[in-house]
Amino acid sequence: MSSAPKTLFMICGEPSGETYAASVARAFRRKYPLAPMEGIGSARLAAEGVRLLLDYGRISVVGITEVARHLPAILSALKAAVRRATRPDVGAVLLVDFPDFNFRVGRRARGKGIPVVYYIPPQLWAWRRERARELAAFTSGVVVPFPFEEPILKARGVNVQFAGHPLLDELSPYLDAAPDPNRFGIPAGKRIVGLLPGSRIGEIRAHLPVMAAAARRIAARFGDVHFAVPLASPRFRDAMERELRGGEVPVTIVEDDRYRLYRGMTAAVAASGTATLELALLGVPSVVVYRTSALTYWLGKRLARVSSIGLPNIVAGDPFLPELIQAECRPERIAEEIGVLLSDAARREAMASRCAALREKLKGTGPSEAVVGMLARAAGDAWE
Repeated sequence: MSSAPKTLFMICGEPSGETYAASVARAFRRKYPLAPMEGIGSARLAAEGVRLLLDYGRISVVGITEVARHLPAILSALKAAVRRATRPDVGAVLLVDFPDFNFRVGRRARGKGIPVVYYIPPQLWAWRRERARELAAFTSGVVVPFPFEEPILKARGVNVQFAGHPLLDELSPYLDAAPDPNRFGIPAGKRIVGLLPGSRIGEIRAHLPVMAAAARRIAARFGDVHFAVPLASPRFRDAMERELRGGEVPVTIVEDDRYRLYRGMTAAVAASGTATLELALLGVPSVVVYRTSALTYWLGKRLARVSSIGLPNIVAGDPFLPELIQAECRPERIAEEIGVLLSDAARREAMASRCAALREKLKGTGPSEAVVGMLARAAGDAWE
């Protein structure tokens, strides 16, 4: 009589990583319908049949000061994750993004002889390339979202594969979808400008007040504009409504179907992160912004090896999207850049054309399937 299949334990730490992890969970379930899955995630991962050890909401923070405030919760979650990931019933560990947490779990799992596959590793091409050898030491395989990452990591001993960016699978149903602003209660005939402050509460607090102030300036100049704010998580609604209340700005907070919302946008201002790439792949001209603590910014400037912060600019190889970082991230500067996009059709078309070219650069054979293949090779018959 054969033994029961072992568990796939997976960890993701924020919404975009969870989107990719959920896609892997679906692909894994198709191949191994009887194998249990457990991990750290939230409702999206649970909907794919993953039994949650804990929700990442209480440990998903950015910046040195944010981490310091949440350190007890982070250490408690780390201890729980290591304990679960290293039990003998685990066939393999899948780590998705979330590097400072996941590197620690990965090292401990590898030390117990449990295979580790990393999907969306940290951006070692941007900073701390010496960590690539550490990644090679504790992983059986790594799947990367950008083609230029593969040779960098391979040269440092990582078993690495580029199989396309996972966003292309997520976005494919929307590439040719007709915009439908009525779906979101946005008045007909209005041009939609997106305000995307980030997917973590610290990012929302840093960016949304500046964006709201910029929106007031834009609305005063362009009477046909309506603003839309996609909601990364329902738990952020109260904080967003507090920042946006007042009535001077026509704005709608949208909780669902954000990709269809993006398709109807004329322009957007977005915090640096996955959202900037989502917008670009859907052809939306945008302005990239970011603000963080002075200490985090100072350290980042010292460590960074790239001249751009926006993912579309990095993939393209030049800053075709405007970037307003730290002191430049001011209401008047945001309003100025969005004003150019709203008033200059040729500028919008040129930017949309550059966005379309990114899709060709990021095509591949299928990243979720590549991850499942690496898990299968690493864990042998653990899932049968």
